Amino acid sequence: MIKKLSFLVPKKGAIILFSILSAFLVFIFLLIKGEPVFPPLTTFAKIENDFSFQDEYGNTITKKDLEGNILLVNYLSTTCPLNFPEECPISFGIFKFYIYNQLVENTGFKDVKVVSVFLDSTETFNEKIKEFRSFHELESDKWIFVKGNENPFFDVNLSQGNPWNKKDTIYGYDKEAYIMTLMIDKEFRVRGKYMTTLAPEIRRITKEISLLLMEENDK
Repeated sequence: MIKKLSFLVPKKGAIILFSILSAFLVFIFLLIKGEPVFPPLTTFAKIENDFSFQDEYGNTITKKDLEGNILLVNYLSTTCPLNFPEECPISFGIFKFYIYNQLVENTGFKDVKVVSVFLDSTETFNEKIKEFRSFHELESDKWIFVKGNENPFFDVNLSQGNPWNKKDTIYGYDKEAYIMTLMIDKEFRVRGKYMTTLAPEIRRITKEISLLLMEENDK
């Protein structure tokens, strides 16, 4: 009986031939497939109107000054990282490590800047911000500090819910926008929204910056 069924057992040569053919087909599949295709990031809104901010040196920063950059826009307090999250609306140390250090050290992120609006009183804004920048060794112009509670990046008709019009029910801030970061592309479109009190959300920013840069390079 065993002899009769022996013809059903593949010969060694056939096994080797099958392995080579399988490897070749996999190679052809990968060659045709090429680079992975990622879906485009969502567009939540576009900032149409002109705007301006004032930084800690008294300089006026306009929309035109920020052209050609991918922007990360959020809120800060000079109490950061102390009193987090009740008074400091961002996981500051993690944001500095994953975002600021990447922007300074990674040449691939040369067109990315952070714009942070401070929630502090404007009466002593300039001196407090200068001290804050010096203490935390944030000397690069990659991170722009500005004052004023109004924020044209949030105060638009954002799809999928606008954090500017909602109260923060987690930490008690007047606006949910205070605990968020927006990512703005070079055409001033809002392409990402992140709860930056959360470390995983901050790490997600770096990944989606890379996706946005790939999108920009494919144009």
